[in-house]
Amino acid sequence: MAPFFLAACNREITHQRVDPALAPLIPHDTTTLIGVRIDNLRKTPAWDKFFPAQGTGALDSLKKQTGIDLSVGAHEAILCSGGKHRVTLIRGKFVDGGITNAGLEPELKLEGAQKLPYKGFSLIGREEQAVTFFNSSVAVAGRAAALRSIIDSRELKNTIPQALLQLVETLPPESHLYVVSTSPTIPEAGIGGLRSLPLSLKSAKAYLDLRTGAALHAEAEGSSDADAKKLLDGLRGIIGLLRMTLKGEQKDLLAVLDAMQLTQEAATVKLDANLSLDAVQNGLKSLDMFGTGRA
Repeated sequence: MAPFFLAACNREITHQRVDPALAPLIPHDTTTLIGVRIDNLRKTPAWDKFFPAQGTGALDSLKKQTGIDLSVGAHEAILCSGGKHRVTLIRGKFVDGGITNAGLEPELKLEGAQKLPYKGFSLIGREEQAVTFFNSSVAVAGRAAALRSIIDSRELKNTIPQALLQLVETLPPESHLYVVSTSPTIPEAGIGGLRSLPLSLKSAKAYLDLRTGAALHAEAEGSSDADAKKLLDGLRGIIGLLRMTLKGEQKDLLAVLDAMQLTQEAATVKLDANLSLDAVQNGLKSLDMFGTGRA
């Protein structure tokens, strides 16, 4: 028995996955997941560089909205979008004792927050933005209507979007940040001035490996080889357009553009880039100069 137990403990993790405690809470009509493996990200040089103790940008913004500090005690966060509701699922330790103290209700410090009871759960916040805890280690943030919908779906046992979970499992374990989508589209604001492409995409996925620098890998699968070729040409056009619009103070973004390698394999377009953390940081500052901002 002992050898079997040791073998199980030493089993190599071969792929990324969504925490089993979060997967059942993904809204059934979700088409896109954006995941952050905070527990693994803390172990990388990128953590201190992009999420310092003071002024943590996106994490600090989320803390102000939800009262949850992802920099302390959180293991994983997943943004679910593309369906009727947009929510953020969080796995972590929200009270002393963790999951063993599941009966304790975590405390949130939110100005003007109210408790909105619903079917035995407490929604903390307002109709526009609230948080509820399914136990002391699982929280969900979003509009109150979205949280009520998730509670209802648990009772109805709606199906989990398995296709999205399967896409996540095609990613390597060192995917510190990732995006997967079963219905990829260009954002309404467009990309580099491009608002639409006459093509159909079946799926898309991307991840960042931040163990040493920043290794980006992205793939998009078209409905045909011809669609993939249109996407490849479109991406090359976007990169070319960005090069033309760069100003002197935005030259740091050139290092990011130069690192991007685009290839096509049948109906799949791939993008790879290996960058230093300084190049990423400077590139993000250049994007801010474009007025894109960062949430």
